[in-house]
Amino acid sequence: MSIDLNTCLNSEQAAAAGNIQGPSLIIAGAGSGKTRMITYRIAYMLENGIDEKEILALTFTNKAAREMSDRIKSLTGRPLKGLTMSTFHSFGLKLLKQYIQYLGYKNNFTLYDTRDNMNLIKEVIISLGLEADEYNLYTMLSLFSDVKTGRIKPFEDKNSAASQIYTEWLLSQKAYNVVDFDDLILLPIRLFEKRPDILEAVQDRYRYIMVDEFQDTSLLQYRFVSMIAGKYHNICVVGDDDQSIYSWRGANYRNIIEFESDFPERKEYKLERNYRSTGHILEAANNLIVHNKERKEKKLWTDDEQGSMIYLISPENEEDEAYLIAEGIKKRHNDKNIPYSEFGVLVRTNSQIQYLENALTENGLSVAVSGGESFFEKKEVRDILSYVRLLINSDDDISFLRIINTPRRGIGRTTIEKLRAYADSRKIHLFDAMTEFAYAADSPVKDKPKAAIKKLSDDIVSWQNQVKNCNYSSLISAIIDSIGYKEMLYNDYKDKPKQLEFKLKTLEFLLSRIARFQYNNPDLSLSDYLNLISLDSKDEDETSQKQVNLMTMHSSKGLEFDTVYLAGVEDNIIPLARSLEENMKNIDEERRLFYVAITRARKQLVISHCQNRRDRTGNSHIALPSRFLEEIPSSLFTDEAEDFSQTNEDRISMLNDLLSRFSH
Repeated sequence: MSIDLNTCLNSEQAAAAGNIQGPSLIIAGAGSGKTRMITYRIAYMLENGIDEKEILALTFTNKAAREMSDRIKSLTGRPLKGLTMSTFHSFGLKLLKQYIQYLGYKNNFTLYDTRDNMNLIKEVIISLGLEADEYNLYTMLSLFSDVKTGRIKPFEDKNSAASQIYTEWLLSQKAYNVVDFDDLILLPIRLFEKRPDILEAVQDRYRYIMVDEFQDTSLLQYRFVSMIAGKYHNICVVGDDDQSIYSWRGANYRNIIEFESDFPERKEYKLERNYRSTGHILEAANNLIVHNKERKEKKLWTDDEQGSMIYLISPENEEDEAYLIAEGIKKRHNDKNIPYSEFGVLVRTNSQIQYLENALTENGLSVAVSGGESFFEKKEVRDILSYVRLLINSDDDISFLRIINTPRRGIGRTTIEKLRAYADSRKIHLFDAMTEFAYAADSPVKDKPKAAIKKLSDDIVSWQNQVKNCNYSSLISAIIDSIGYKEMLYNDYKDKPKQLEFKLKTLEFLLSRIARFQYNNPDLSLSDYLNLISLDSKDEDETSQKQVNLMTMHSSKGLEFDTVYLAGVEDNIIPLARSLEENMKNIDEERRLFYVAITRARKQLVISHCQNRRDRTGNSHIALPSRFLEEIPSSLFTDEAEDFSQTNEDRISMLNDLLSRFSH
């Protein structure tokens, strides 16, 4: 098809999409049709003879990458199998699968997630003769990540326990042939520095680069992508400094300034026309964000109607606030036939969620809460996938330690300590040590423990021999049966039938998901599946059309709803007191976060601040409206809250209706 950018896009979008040679900086305001512009830009590149294999487009979630890829395929009518549309971490993983051997790793490496890394740190602490219970593993992993990625300086005292644990953790990762999410960016950079020939090969392969959500890139991610762009300078970055809200995980909106310095010949474009929100909502957002001085000047505008005023409600406390919001949602759904999925309830902190979730549930509403337990975090899923990981990579000591006594097979702590000591002395991995113990005539493990490790060793070797040419779900189902995992669940939950049923269904779903993966991806291996789910579990789950969306403001980034409720818009919550205590400069990011929350709303925005709020000890204190509300013109607010009020009689009637439904 022939693409006429001036017909398909507005003038600013068309100008940005039409510049496909050299560096470009595109400042795309909230709701400005950024994804549409990117889609047409890539289609226009293809139409103008650029090979799809030379295009690398990077974003931050697998969901966003899939959506953009689907749009481009639909627009061009091409399969585009050679186009690389990926997250940063998926692309880093792709490079490591091809080149990691040049850094001293084996190609069958395992990708560790947060839980795996915490278990590894625990093993390191124990091996150093320290007490694992004295350490907060999550805090320690966060610290190690900051040191590893250069966000903070290395440990000054090399003899400190933290420094020793950190050093041993790095050595253990390398010895176990595992990498983590930080390594998916760090190791490609190290590879490029060590092997300029590989960097040049990657540069020649990906001559045209696009980066979406550029304001969310970390310094390392920017260095990674700028190294690839260093030869041809065909790099286009798209972002909005006003929506930079992830500094706590390494994002640095000042990368826009770095980009301007590294590519002085760039062309710059601004997308300020908003296609999402009504005029009053945009006016509130513009008046708020202008108080941040260190930003690219821009002003969102729309040709659409001004829309309704912004509702401002002031309930007595957080419990009343929750019921007012729940009742307002139900009333608007019933009166105006708005789908529940078009309601977003946003909060600054997770601690605000419990009252809202309870009130929504009591109103008979289904709720999708972001940040819930991932399917792949469930114990039964992690147990079985640890078996699978060990089949793929027998050097994975953490997976070995998870499965050796799951289910219980009579291999006690003494046997495991002997295995660890033997493995350490021989500089081999625990699986290899187990195999030697199982067959050695002078094995230090005797009788029942020896028979148990021999059976486990034989089983794993047998399963490993079946992996390459088999039905994955059938093999894993056979493993579950062979190890007696279901029998273990029956024994552990014999007095809890509902939990037992749920766990059995979880296993069934895991098997069906693996079967579907193999059917849809016959050329990919079981190892590819493990790496895929480690990456994909980072994404938020898609929610049902029948569910109200309850989430933190951070989780709302990239989403939009017809009606948005902002709960707890009070000083000490937004801006967050703890954030300002750390550094008063954080107020700019708190303001950007509130700006993001406001611009999620398409048609109606409801802001709530309580008169009183309980603290963590349960004591009630006077709550003050957020200082950010003073930065929005009062003429935009209305307190006409007919949609958000209900008598006590109405509330009692509602509860009786709900209880009667449950009784039937």
